[in-house]
Amino acid sequence: MAATNSSTEDVDFLLIAFPASQDLQYLISVPFSIMFLVALFGNITVFLIIVTENSLQEPMYYFMSILSVTDFLISVTVLPEMLTVLWFGEQAIKLNVCFTQMTFIAVFAAMESAMLLLMAFDRYTAVCNPLRYSGIITNTFVLKGSLLAAARSLCTAVPLPLLAAMLPFCRVSILSHVFCEYPAVINVACARTSLSIAYLYALLIVGAVPDAALICLSYFMIVKAVLNLKSKESRENAISTCSSHFFLILSFYLSAALTLVASIFENKIPANIRVLFSALYITIPSTLNPLIYGIKTKEIRQIIMKHLRTFRIVS
Repeated sequence: MAATNSSTEDVDFLLIAFPASQDLQYLISVPFSIMFLVALFGNITVFLIIVTENSLQEPMYYFMSILSVTDFLISVTVLPEMLTVLWFGEQAIKLNVCFTQMTFIAVFAAMESAMLLLMAFDRYTAVCNPLRYSGIITNTFVLKGSLLAAARSLCTAVPLPLLAAMLPFCRVSILSHVFCEYPAVINVACARTSLSIAYLYALLIVGAVPDAALICLSYFMIVKAVLNLKSKESRENAISTCSSHFFLILSFYLSAALTLVASIFENKIPANIRVLFSALYITIPSTLNPLIYGIKTKEIRQIIMKHLRTFRIVS
């Protein structure tokens, strides 16, 4: 391997998507290309509908619009690079560019987790405390909660490139991945510090685990309240909505957990599996969120159908 070099100006990463299946990368790129298009146009559609329709100017939809922006940004930041690697094979990337991408991924992932928590609290309040909903979930609450989520996301992500910059990297480091993320980057360093690894666990313990636990508690309380409803139809509709939301949230945190476990046990898990887990962690939420949180929502779906009918009449 090339000699170690600590200068970030002449250090490259060589991204290799699926080392054991490079001949099949074109086929593998097809579903990810479809997911990218769905994420791109789905999130744009949901965002534009929410900001242009007066009937949707409510806290619940404000949270949806912020989630759509987050998913859109992570899609345009990460997925084009991922598809480039899948389409054209090996892809060289400068260290500073890799660190920038790594920071964006961390910011948007943390923001996604925070928004899912805020949306779960919004639904918990609406179902379990409906009389107090308008007094608790106000526009001020949405603004403060979103700003706090953004500040937390930035604060947790900023140390990542600083810690990674402390590590020595070889002149060309081969990264079996489709984009740059913190666990994968520190795994290919010529040496790892306990601080860089400890911070990874700190993010999990302080950020992801509390968010996931509070979301699970919120939906547990929601389901408990829903089961006490007298109307069978209301129970079925509420359970259908909650189950789809919970499935989406579970897929986000489960794929994140699998990605982390794969990076920790990198020597025991095939590279192709590690790459797949990470790719799904990025693509699944941004693809499914606009479908489940957005288009499946009755009010948004009705507006989309109205616009489609208008388009047919005009054409």
